[in-house]
Amino acid sequence: MFKIIDNFIDENLYKNLSDTIKSENIPWFFRKEDTSNFSNSKNGFFSFCFYNNHKPDHELFEPLILPILKKLNFLTCIQVRANLCFRDVDAKESAYHLDYDHPNVTTAILYLTNCNGKTILKVDNKEVSVDSVENRFVIFPAQTQHKLIYHTDVHKRYVINFNFIGEKNYDNN
Repeated sequence: MFKIIDNFIDENLYKNLSDTIKSENIPWFFRKEDTSNFSNSKNGFFSFCFYNNHKPDHELFEPLILPILKKLNFLTCIQVRANLCFRDVDAKESAYHLDYDHPNVTTAILYLTNCNGKTILKVDNKEVSVDSVENRFVIFPAQTQHKLIYHTDVHKRYVINFNFIGEKNYDNN
């Protein structure tokens, strides 16, 4: 079960969010491994939390993220984190992983960059490839294994990961 939605948020909110994330004002934090159980990329990545540990982690949560969570009919936010990956020479991939292993949690990814990077979901023992397209949103149960195929065509790839409890609205019809 998963759902892909193009042009997920309205143009003004998307532009504001994208411009803010891509500005020099975000306090990015370096993470040396892409997943906790295996790292195939030597680059690492940068992350920035809007929401973590049961509370907003930054003043930008309310104006930029809360409208998106409301659109998702969320009940409880677990974590909202922006990720910044730099181009890799080869199309390396992360290991399959779960953001949160809980049956009531939903994971979603908002893409802020057009590039050849991909998210691969493991659905019914098949790989489903989701291209990185600006303002594309993919939503799936948090217990769905997924991985990243690193991009090779643009310098930076930005995404925002959402993990929340709310309406289970991800059947791809």
